[in-house]
Amino acid sequence: MTSAPFDVLETDRLLTTTRSVRRRLDFERPVPREVIEEALEVAVQAPTANNQQNWRWVVITETSVKEQLAELFDISWRFHQKEVWTASGRRRNSRQAQRNNDSAAQLARDIARVPVLVVPCVLGRPPDIGAIDTEWLRSRADDAATARDDVRIGAMRASIFYGSIFPAVWSFQLALRSRGLGSTITCMHLPFERRVGELLGIPAGVTQVCMVPVAYTVGTDFAPAKRYPAKSRTSWERWQA
Repeated sequence: MTSAPFDVLETDRLLTTTRSVRRRLDFERPVPREVIEEALEVAVQAPTANNQQNWRWVVITETSVKEQLAELFDISWRFHQKEVWTASGRRRNSRQAQRNNDSAAQLARDIARVPVLVVPCVLGRPPDIGAIDTEWLRSRADDAATARDDVRIGAMRASIFYGSIFPAVWSFQLALRSRGLGSTITCMHLPFERRVGELLGIPAGVTQVCMVPVAYTVGTDFAPAKRYPAKSRTSWERWQA
């Protein structure tokens, strides 16, 4: 029996209105555990590199743990502000960038109030691209086809490493959106990955990829963002300036 086609208008509405939600998270409305579990079951159906399915998920709801994470988050955010934002005059002068910065700053202040924090993880550590390329050239010295200076595999290994988890994270966010919840991706805790790992019991050999704050949203009337048309950024057959 052939499955019925999807409602393209509805799926496109879901895909184009799933925003990074920071300002409109409802801190007062509890998020049932079963809703997170349902969304994660959707997430793990995402395509995986080499069918490894090497993702893991850590879900945090305990207030005391979130407060400890918030302390580290705040330190990282203030460092980010000083080292990245204040050094970029072009971004500071962009109204859109300023709105995004203000939104991120509010999340940094309120991160402990978010009902659920999810840390997507990958088993193993990120590939060292430089070391992999060096070893590749050394081991392939006698192979004329692959020993060339313009042949590298480090970037491929890195792409494979992250190629499973981010599709799963996006599927998780879409599943949340379809259930009336909002989320965003943040990496502000990663400078303290080891300390966070100790707090959450995550082994040192596991990579924390990001953090996804989750809450019901204040209203559901999200709209498509202002973007350049895809055709203005797309080349066919060969790169076009």
